[in-house]
Amino acid sequence: MADIVQKKNRLVETYKYGVISTLEPITIPPGAAQDSLNWLTMGDHIELRRGFEYIGTESVNEGVGKATGLRKVVLASGAERIFGSYGKKAKYFDDVTTNEWVEIGTDILGNNVVDADGIGKESVSFEEYVGLAGNQLFINSTNIGGYYKVMVANPTDYTNMYDSAKNKKGLIKIDNNRTLLWQTLKDQTGLNGSYIDTQAYVTVASESIGTGDGAAVTFTGTLAFRAANPVNTAFGISVTDGVETFTDDFNGILIGSLGGTGTINYTTGAISVTFATAPAGAANIDASYQHENSNTHGITDFTKSPTRLAGEGFIIRQDAGGGKFQTVKSYNNVYYCLHIKRSWALSISSDDSSVNNQPYRHKVGIPNDRAAVETGEGVYYIDETDENDTRIRLLTYDTQGSTQVLPVPISNKINLNRFTWDNGACGKYGDFIYFGGREKTSLVNNRTLVYNKLYSSWDILDYSITCSDTYLGALIAGDGYSDNFMTLFSGLDDIGSPIFNYWVSGEDQLGLDGLKKSKKFKVRGDIGPDQSIKLSVSLDNGPFVELRTTSDIAASTEDRVIHAIEGDGTYVDRGNRVTVGPRTLGRGEVGGGGDGIEAYRFEREIAFPFDKFETATLKVEATRLGWASLSLHGFMDVRFKGVKTPRKYRG
Repeated sequence: MADIVQKKNRLVETYKYGVISTLEPITIPPGAAQDSLNWLTMGDHIELRRGFEYIGTESVNEGVGKATGLRKVVLASGAERIFGSYGKKAKYFDDVTTNEWVEIGTDILGNNVVDADGIGKESVSFEEYVGLAGNQLFINSTNIGGYYKVMVANPTDYTNMYDSAKNKKGLIKIDNNRTLLWQTLKDQTGLNGSYIDTQAYVTVASESIGTGDGAAVTFTGTLAFRAANPVNTAFGISVTDGVETFTDDFNGILIGSLGGTGTINYTTGAISVTFATAPAGAANIDASYQHENSNTHGITDFTKSPTRLAGEGFIIRQDAGGGKFQTVKSYNNVYYCLHIKRSWALSISSDDSSVNNQPYRHKVGIPNDRAAVETGEGVYYIDETDENDTRIRLLTYDTQGSTQVLPVPISNKINLNRFTWDNGACGKYGDFIYFGGREKTSLVNNRTLVYNKLYSSWDILDYSITCSDTYLGALIAGDGYSDNFMTLFSGLDDIGSPIFNYWVSGEDQLGLDGLKKSKKFKVRGDIGPDQSIKLSVSLDNGPFVELRTTSDIAASTEDRVIHAIEGDGTYVDRGNRVTVGPRTLGRGEVGGGGDGIEAYRFEREIAFPFDKFETATLKVEATRLGWASLSLHGFMDVRFKGVKTPRKYRG
């Protein structure tokens, strides 16, 4: 039969749809995937996700561990520090001296936060608070050993603020100079609030730490505030001999006016100063400072008067059948209190004199305490209230200019019913909102769904995360499979191994409803010198057949299979390195670009030696280590062969 129509090509150059798994593959647009793992949608291309690397030495507890908390804090200097927890341990990462995790105390989280195998069984809250009394971190959880305060300049030391007459153990959020606390051992549905920090500080005008003898230049001691009350912490230290004065930089360093040096531990009170010139004989070495007890009208004081006064602690009841209180997220000055099956909207007046605590929505709830994240556009959350119809939603204004906040579904394109979120973790990173969970066939978190706000697209990655934050511009996460923390989107491998991946297009009719043939298949993108990209096609829902040339097959050996796109192929433009950026997404390049990824542009046309077909499905897989992206694919010289049922479906 003579050709009826000739179409020069069917090329796809836009990749903005991500995974669409709620529609039939034949109905999704070109450039969308019916299924994908570890490829990211970037609008004009798709790219293989970057790898991950452990922070510090890898834990040996593979498969028998889980990170339970993670938080970045900022020192007064602007430097960043990260804290994390697993099992009984709370730690910080020492990026100055050892590049290792250093424990805070010894097993301060206690036996009640781990299961029989020592695996962390509950989330641990890490909340940052910065005020006149210094840069602080508070650690709490329902069954934790205590309620801990860490001065972040002295991260190995801690203060246990727990006092049953003043506070409780539970999950916490610090906002507007007060602490919100929920999920206590005896109360699973109430919300507790602390005092609004009154900054009730005590001033010590002159405390001796030594006497000059005309020769000694270094003086050490321990300030008395800790002995007076073991929950006190100090700040604003000044030391003088009447000649040289040391001032506190709030980072634990005392700076002498004449060049002397010193240190202060805000938790223990340990102090040391070295004068530029020895103080005169009989000269008093005096320290002045302030100290606070945050259990006294501070952010760990949850008490109130018999007739509550503004600024004091409170407890608000939300008991109407919503299940356990999971988390509090703020949007437009309203606290959305999310339980398992129900939610409340809580508003507190600016003068703290009145509260509006109203049920918000039935069937607006989350499966665990980390299954929601607040952003400027609203609160993203995982909605598993209907087990047969899991959705991800955004609490936001329903229309521009509206005052009504509604739960808007954003996951209609992707089928979530094969995942579960009992240990879910949500976060934001640039234009990405990510949701960590697990396939129902897995016992631990093994999938992270990424929502690209620019394109409203979804991608599926195999990161295992239980908690996350950003650190030095990079995304870091706690592992759901071991006692490790890791940098995500880092490097080009997963701890030395290739990244398991695939990207499967929809069933493309090539713009022609009927049988057709194609002469060539064209593909373009970027590739690293050691990477290899395998291309396969499925015609009319048949098995996938690898697409490569006879020369590719001939060049293959037992040790190396040559696929359609090789990083050292003649179709790769090795004369021009493409701009990919630093090896870790979010971090600037080091040393003028030396930390960038090596990649080059490729373009290849491959003979398409197949008989007539109606639909074609493409599968892309990167098989080795290195960069891989795809910015164009499609069929060349497509010829229409008439409207006829494919042979496999006849009679």
